[in-house]
Amino acid sequence: EVGRTQAKCYADGLEKDHGQRPVIYYTNGFDIWMWDDAAGYTPRKLYGFYSKESLRALIYQRGRQAQEPLSDILPDKTIAGRLYQTEAVRRVLDRFQNRYRKGLLVQATGTGKTRVAISICEALIRAGWANRVLFLCDRRELRKQAHNAFKRFLPDEPRVYVTSQTYRDRDHRIYLATYPAMMKCFETFDVGFFDLIIADESHRSIYN
Repeated sequence: EVGRTQAKCYADGLEKDHGQRPVIYYTNGFDIWMWDDAAGYTPRKLYGFYSKESLRALIYQRGRQAQEPLSDILPDKTIAGRLYQTEAVRRVLDRFQNRYRKGLLVQATGTGKTRVAISICEALIRAGWANRVLFLCDRRELRKQAHNAFKRFLPDEPRVYVTSQTYRDRDHRIYLATYPAMMKCFETFDVGFFDLIIADESHRSIYN
């Protein structure tokens, strides 16, 4: 906490001198905390530092010229048009607008979980809140189904499977991976690379 106060003083000085509020980091050499107070977020613990590229993207998004208020974004009903689906998307968007960083949706089989997830992605991309999305699932068959759904509803967004051959590819919008594949290469991505991570069927991994 003492370090956070000191870091805030540095940020105040840099903002005064350069006209731009920096992202605040503070650490005791073991734990790393990040505080983007200019965007209204509370401090949070990280397991690494953002890369220079990710910091630039964060500053750009924070500029608010790049972001629209999520309260003004209406879900695309051609993706998830059932009433409960649009309500679920709307609730998640409201949560992010209020500066929460996590959301949990629990849906029964056959109620359109993937459609809802894609609708959330589409809304966040359209509003300028998400540039790169990671879709995680526990089986290759689910990954293939998700890929086909993204291809159908977001055909113009470049997609890639995260594998041992493609994990260094950094030029796509949608990244689809199984948990085992991501465990082998997650350290090659800096902690700020993905703006949105969707964990499909996450209960399987939690309970296992």
